[in-house]
Amino acid sequence: MPGRPSIKSLKDIFEECQKGSQSHNKLIKALKLNYQNTTEKEAFTEEFINYLKYSLIVFKKEPVVERTLDFVAKFAVSYCEEQTPVEESSEESQEESEGDNLCIYLFKFLLKHHNVRDRAVRFRVCQLINKLLVAMKEDAQIDEDLFDNIYHCMLQRLKDKFPAVRIQAVTALARLQDPSDADCPVINGYLFCLEHDAVHEVRRAVLSCIAPSTRTLPTILQRILDTKDIVRKVAYQVLAEKVHIKALTIAQRVKILKTGLSDRSEIVRETCASKVLTAWLRTFEGNVLELMKCLDVENSCETAEIAMKKYLTKIPSEELVENFDLLNESLTIDEETLTCENSLYWRCLCEHLNSLSSQEASLLDKLLPTVSVFAKYIYNYLKKLKVPSLDVTKVEETLKSEFIGQQLLMLADILDLSDEVGRKALKCTVHDLLIASNVPGSLSPLLMKLMVKLVGKQEELIQKIAEIISEIREPITMIIHKTPDKDQQRQKELKLASVRMLLNEARDELETCVGAQNFSRAAELKEKVTELENTKDTLTTEGQQSEEIQTEKNDPHTLVKCLTVSSEMLQHLQMRTFNPTLRTLIDTLILPGIPHEHESVRDVAVRCLGLACQMNRDFARQHLLLFLQVYQVDQDEVKVTALKVIFDLLLTYGFETFKISTESQLESSPESDEEEQEREVENKDNSKTASSLMSILIRILENEHSELRTVAAEGFCKLMLSGRVISSKLISRLLLLWYNPTTEEDHHLRHCLGTFLPMFAFVTRRNQECLEDAFLPTLETLFNAPITSPLAKINDSNVADLLIQLTDHRNLPNLDHENLQESSIHDSLGLKICNHILSNPDSPGCRVLIRSLNKLHITNTNQATLKDMYTLLQQILEVIEDRVSKKTLEKLKASINEMINDENMATVEKDEEQIDVDHTNVEKSSEEFDQQMSSQDVMDVPLVDDNLTSLNETICPEDSISSKTMEVDDENKDPVLVVKRSSRRKKSTKQSVKKKAIPVCHLYSDSESDGEDLSRLKLSRKVTALSELNLSDSE
Repeated sequence: MPGRPSIKSLKDIFEECQKGSQSHNKLIKALKLNYQNTTEKEAFTEEFINYLKYSLIVFKKEPVVERTLDFVAKFAVSYCEEQTPVEESSEESQEESEGDNLCIYLFKFLLKHHNVRDRAVRFRVCQLINKLLVAMKEDAQIDEDLFDNIYHCMLQRLKDKFPAVRIQAVTALARLQDPSDADCPVINGYLFCLEHDAVHEVRRAVLSCIAPSTRTLPTILQRILDTKDIVRKVAYQVLAEKVHIKALTIAQRVKILKTGLSDRSEIVRETCASKVLTAWLRTFEGNVLELMKCLDVENSCETAEIAMKKYLTKIPSEELVENFDLLNESLTIDEETLTCENSLYWRCLCEHLNSLSSQEASLLDKLLPTVSVFAKYIYNYLKKLKVPSLDVTKVEETLKSEFIGQQLLMLADILDLSDEVGRKALKCTVHDLLIASNVPGSLSPLLMKLMVKLVGKQEELIQKIAEIISEIREPITMIIHKTPDKDQQRQKELKLASVRMLLNEARDELETCVGAQNFSRAAELKEKVTELENTKDTLTTEGQQSEEIQTEKNDPHTLVKCLTVSSEMLQHLQMRTFNPTLRTLIDTLILPGIPHEHESVRDVAVRCLGLACQMNRDFARQHLLLFLQVYQVDQDEVKVTALKVIFDLLLTYGFETFKISTESQLESSPESDEEEQEREVENKDNSKTASSLMSILIRILENEHSELRTVAAEGFCKLMLSGRVISSKLISRLLLLWYNPTTEEDHHLRHCLGTFLPMFAFVTRRNQECLEDAFLPTLETLFNAPITSPLAKINDSNVADLLIQLTDHRNLPNLDHENLQESSIHDSLGLKICNHILSNPDSPGCRVLIRSLNKLHITNTNQATLKDMYTLLQQILEVIEDRVSKKTLEKLKASINEMINDENMATVEKDEEQIDVDHTNVEKSSEEFDQQMSSQDVMDVPLVDDNLTSLNETICPEDSISSKTMEVDDENKDPVLVVKRSSRRKKSTKQSVKKKAIPVCHLYSDSESDGEDLSRLKLSRKVTALSELNLSDSE
């Protein structure tokens, strides 16, 4: 028979639970048995806590510690659940069980030590409390006093200075929050951490634990714009899993999809598409049209289109085509069932298939009709559009019809236009829709895009558009005369009756004369009958006369439509000259629209004129001042357009285009002195115009109108990126504009500047030098900003850190080749900062500048800069009194001193290595020469010029190096280097003498016996050899 199981000790159980979680259930049973068999419960509990303490002092996340805490939590909770029925029996038994309940004792022990000094203990205490609460059942209950104690202690840990402790406190409070309580302290703490905690892991933990409600939902939605992509990802997961789509407003749904699907991080985009979009589609049972109805596609078409494309990429093309059951027999959607949602879906589906391979693109034949049928379909639908009225309901219907028309016209761009008959039909349809009065101007860009595609040549396009504009502005009208009154009508009828009676009598008499063969009388009667018939016709058609006339329309709606068509045409032209038709169009339509009384007409006219200036340099030079005048005197909407045109012209042609060149003056003959003087005066005027233009444009950066300020900032960014303007003052203004609190709501401006600064700085060293020049002026502006100024709220340390990062030469491309120089930008910037601090050590912001010095990346190979920096730091330490700054400077000084010493040692080692290499080369050369000489008899060696020259080339550099180093050593009085170099020299001489006993080898030595040895050689060219070797001269 098997014996009773042996009782394991606490030590054995704690050691075994660390090995793996699969044995925890078995160990829990053994530990329960051990606890039940013991009589001294308090001793068991103390021993249990004693073994637990070993895990509580470990801060680093170790699997062994994690498994131990999991085991402790499971055991304590399981024992607590078993004692629950006993606790409910009576008050006495409840008091006894509380004393024996290990779970309650463990909670009290942990809460007692939640605020100790050691961060590891605080971390593990919060973690174990979290594990205990998570291990409990959903309907578990704990004592109210214990609940309050946990409540308050964990709320205190939410403010711990270590993020790991705060994270565990957040997870521990997850089951203690009450969303129904409007003033729940846990939710208040969660919201505070979401909005103000600087550590993204804490914000991530709060998002995972917070319960969504009407109170917390706005804060959760703010986290989809978090700076960390991992937090944004968790925010989208929470919205997909815990928030129903109907709990969100239309604006919130659109914001979630627009922000998530266009996020810069791939994981965030994928999470939004796979989690949020899938969850919302699951709500509508996969019906994408129902989902589109929840997004208001008329006002958020771009977002709905992105969501639609994400949806289409996840489903096979054949399945998409089979499930699209909205088309009739003619492959069009019936006008009665045509809505904004299904028209958008139709267009997105066709574009998706068109972007795929040729095999899948062939499925378009099942979704699109022929060009002729579709042209007729579009014409019939758009002809029914009504002019917008003041009725709100009718306005909404008109806007929906316009949106559907836009989708149909965009769908027409996918059609196969190879059919000539279909092309002509579509061309006629586009022509008729452009001149139709009921078609709104919002459809003109799409119609013009189709017209440009249908008309190939630009000259033909200009002529065609000119005819369309003429028909729009001067349509042919029918004029019908008014019907006369009753008296006039009565008289007309009596007169007509008498004419008819006379006509009948004349006809009868004519027949009688013809029968009697009285032809003369018959001829007279025939003429009379003809006159009476003409009179009768005149009287009959007198009240129904009408005529066609052309009347010119100058109302704002017609002019805006004509100018819109013109602007769309000008965008597609690639000409650099104006033909007569285009010149007439500019003179008769565009230029007269500039001073028009209606604001919308002026706005489109300025845009058209700007597009025309893009085509011709001289035309742009003539009208630049006109755009400046428009900016100064017109309304804000027109000002924005004029400002965009000015920056576009400067970006296209540069500032030099708007000045008169002086090169032509040098080539002109000296006969026209007066003309030269006039040119000089005109040149000065143009220079003043250019300078005044820059001052006007720079002042716009301080404009109160946010849109004007944004356009100016964006324009300057483009000019600086293209190299048209390089200015440190302008960079300083843009930096201050980016950090200015008044531009916090201008998201486009901040996004533009945030993208521009790194792009500009990390292109060339020249741009970083510009930022270097802007460093001190920018910070000086912040240091000296008045308290009432918004600039006083800017964190100057943050600005300094950004500029240091932007001027770091390690961020430049091709660092190893073209951009790596002996002195970096940080070297010169460090010297400038040191000199600035020395010039005024008591000025505000010195601490920020000193802290910035410690963040610079100084080049350790530039000894001159390092020594200058070291000297300046010594001088600064003598005048600075701030203790924190002194400590920072001393640390920097020690670092630079170490860099100087390291570089000196590296230089010495490099020189020694170079000397070794040079001597090795000399030895090898001497050995090769010895071998060549030893292979022949001494008297037979032909010392010709070529051999002597090669010998000279080999020996002379070493000789010059040796003489130079000896001279330098004598001057510097460095005995160590002298001994080394001289010994190496002597050693090489001895080796060469020992190897071969040929007298010519003594040419390598410096002894006085050189002359004697040479005299023994019977060579005819001894003098020539000595002159070519030139041993006495230096390099």
